[in-house]
Amino acid sequence: MWLWWSVAKRELPLDDADGVAAVQAAGIPLSVAWLGRTSTDDQQNPTLSLPRQLRSSRDAMPEGPVIVAHFYDVEAREAFNIPIARDGSIRDLLAEAKRPDRRFAAVICESVERVARRTYFGTKIEYELEQAGVMLLAADEPMPQLDRPKGGRARKRATPVLTRRVKQAVAEWYVLQMLELSWDAFCEHTEQGWNVGKPCYGYRAKKIPHPVAAKRAEGKSKTRLVRTLSRGQRSPTSFFSAPFTSSGTTPSRTS
Repeated sequence: MWLWWSVAKRELPLDDADGVAAVQAAGIPLSVAWLGRTSTDDQQNPTLSLPRQLRSSRDAMPEGPVIVAHFYDVEAREAFNIPIARDGSIRDLLAEAKRPDRRFAAVICESVERVARRTYFGTKIEYELEQAGVMLLAADEPMPQLDRPKGGRARKRATPVLTRRVKQAVAEWYVLQMLELSWDAFCEHTEQGWNVGKPCYGYRAKKIPHPVAAKRAEGKSKTRLVRTLSRGQRSPTSFFSAPFTSSGTTPSRTS
């Protein structure tokens, strides 16, 4: 993988020992963009998760590289006071990576699963960055050496790629398993007669002490639906005052 850096308006490959020497001689630090991501706002606290991801990425970097841009995605971002300046989303990151005047030569994230939970999207983003000459780094993976290995041969990538792909596969398996288990639990919850959300028309929610002792001690309860209207009975406000035909039009009073 080639990692490019601009020195005196020349593109220098950091896989080249001469390029590394030129960068070091010029005293220019390697510019890195940080990529963060959180799940939905009701499942994770972005004000804690994102700063933790940024700190983990900073701590993993060797001396020299500097984070110059912050890209992250979080649902309902406006509802939180996140203490990190935001340069855009993952779309903005990919767009800037393809520009000749991009501000960074590499991207770092806390772990490769933070890029995307689905393997297809994660590898697609990694491929697009690689095609643009930008290396994707992960804080929980060994940091690659930017200079050429001893002997002048190409750096070994097979084992790091295998490790990353296994992690991506495990991440996708975990998501699918959690979705399946959550849906099965919801079905079981409904089949046992418990209600979720606002009661539907003709029913009311009857509170019942929570069946789990620990939650019951906290004052929590569950609800079951109790019928309030007999079969065939309806509220006068439950339908429009004027009936509609099957075609959706209102019939005349003489019809």
